Amino acid sequence: MIENWARRYFPYPEFRTHQIKAIEFIFKVFLNGRIGLLSSPCGTGKSVSVLTAYLMAREVEDIGKLFILTRTKNELEIYARELQAIADNSKAFLRATLIISRQEMCPLVKEGRFAAERMDYRSFLAYCSRLKKASKGSSCPYYSRVFKDWRPSKEATAFLEETCVNRVLMPEEFYEEAISHGMCPYELTRLAAADSDVIIGNYNHFLIEEARRSIFARSRMQMDSVNIVFDEAHSLPSAAMGLLSDEVSTRTVSRAKKETVKYGVDDRGFLKLFKSFMEGLGKKAMKLVGIGENHVLSREESSLTNFLRLSENSVFEILDFLREESDKIVLLKMESGKPPVSYIARIVDFVERWVSEDYEDTVKYARVDEDHGKKVFRLGISSMDVSKTTRSLNKVRSVLLMSGTLWDFDYYRDVLGLDERRITTLSLPSPFKRENRLIIVDKSVTTKYELREEMVYKISDRLNRIIDSINGRIAIYFPSYELMEKVSSRLKTDTPMIKEDTKIRVRQVLKFLTENDKCITLGVARGKISEGVDLTSEGLSLLSAVIIVGLPYPKRNEMHEALLKYYDKKFGDKAFEYASTAPCIVALAQMAGRLIRSQNDRGIIIIMDSRVYGKIRKKLPQDWQEDMEAYLKIENLVRDVNRFFQSNQRVK
Repeated sequence: MIENWARRYFPYPEFRTHQIKAIEFIFKVFLNGRIGLLSSPCGTGKSVSVLTAYLMAREVEDIGKLFILTRTKNELEIYARELQAIADNSKAFLRATLIISRQEMCPLVKEGRFAAERMDYRSFLAYCSRLKKASKGSSCPYYSRVFKDWRPSKEATAFLEETCVNRVLMPEEFYEEAISHGMCPYELTRLAAADSDVIIGNYNHFLIEEARRSIFARSRMQMDSVNIVFDEAHSLPSAAMGLLSDEVSTRTVSRAKKETVKYGVDDRGFLKLFKSFMEGLGKKAMKLVGIGENHVLSREESSLTNFLRLSENSVFEILDFLREESDKIVLLKMESGKPPVSYIARIVDFVERWVSEDYEDTVKYARVDEDHGKKVFRLGISSMDVSKTTRSLNKVRSVLLMSGTLWDFDYYRDVLGLDERRITTLSLPSPFKRENRLIIVDKSVTTKYELREEMVYKISDRLNRIIDSINGRIAIYFPSYELMEKVSSRLKTDTPMIKEDTKIRVRQVLKFLTENDKCITLGVARGKISEGVDLTSEGLSLLSAVIIVGLPYPKRNEMHEALLKYYDKKFGDKAFEYASTAPCIVALAQMAGRLIRSQNDRGIIIIMDSRVYGKIRKKLPQDWQEDMEAYLKIENLVRDVNRFFQSNQRVK
């Protein structure tokens, strides 16, 4: 029954393996108002399954709008293509709006009217708001053509009726259409959302409360009548935690000080004292943990009021004054055509949070970095309670969290603060042939003591043997840049190699892989080329092997110790599992997932760490547990690697 029903909307001739199970599960989540956790591996067609299930649920009752949140623009465009495929191949058409950031869609930015690259997103939003409110003649010309007296103009309404009927435009296409009519693309997307069935944006559009309120207001959505989908939801905890963090450097303080001089602001010596406060904490951090490491501060160490010998009210009086002055500076900069950025405002925002936040889940830290031989002192503040940004999911009509590697449902339920009474789960096996994948564990090495020279030499020596046995493209992933450097310097191979660093772009790696039939890419866990990226060409994986050197546990440092301590209070005996094991497994799954991307791919996953046969193994999918082959002798490992590539049959 489900299969025949789904065919009314499903745009392709055949369903993929396990796809009907996914569609049925998602359908029930939407219809029954549940919180669904779906682990559905690459190749099961998750995006089109969501849209098909939504259309089926709408047949039964009015379930409200669908709001899909993606991490990347590429993922957003996948949904756009699937929506168009449904419209082209069935009688169903869902009006959809694709939302990217206001800054990315701003014509003034693209025209180079001001140096947007020097403006953070918060400053850009302030600039945009001021332009919209400005008097005629100095207001944004693109905005003024969309709204007349704060109401949609006739031109905007006509544009949307003509543009958004029976087709789904990519963000670039929508931008070009809007610009050709002299109208603001972002404001038009917000108007279009009001009449849309499906809205597709990024994580921040829901997780940031201000952004959520704005979009919900324009889209006529209510929390209790909207259906939320988070794609690639394995990354939701880290994305949410990132939104709870903030940092400021002594460079920003110095720029703020120059601003006071230039615009004649009497800061009463506050910025000089704050910089001294930062440097004092930074020097202590450097002494205790070295360069580039966060030193977690005690309540006494982090007390700015004690350092200044002022009451909290006195500090806030100074900050209020500086806030007023920074607003004046922004106006002056706008009038002179300069980027409306105030470094004073940036310091005020940070210090307000630093002084006011003192919760059990709050961590404050100091760090010293080196940049071109100069020391840069930084202070940071973060919350360790991810659920502060995600527990609002309990208020919406239905929620679907899905990923190919959503392996530990309890972890996501507890860390995200989801309502256990509403949760339903489904874990699907890989749709790809198991004989096309060999999983090897090298039990003779471990990175538990990764910096010990003898272990580095052993890993390097065994890697050299493995590399020589593989006639194809290899991705080698490490738990840290430090270990990657140590091992790569000892590799004895003439094979072309590219190494991840902070400046590398994914397109560079793809170009390198397509230009070399036999080559090596070196990357790190949770890096740019280890997750959320398709190393493919024409739908086929470019890789023959993925080698994971060591288990990618989070680095043990003061920040991690603080997280363990907090999780111990919150989750009890689950603390280590949630702070260490679960993130390790997510990173492991993502690195391994770069290998097999289609039914026609074949390759080998090699995990070089004996610890995978401990507690980690029990957390892996059943097919992984069954397929893993352990080796101690490198000769046997290399022999079976050769046999795998020489045969179409899986080696046992």
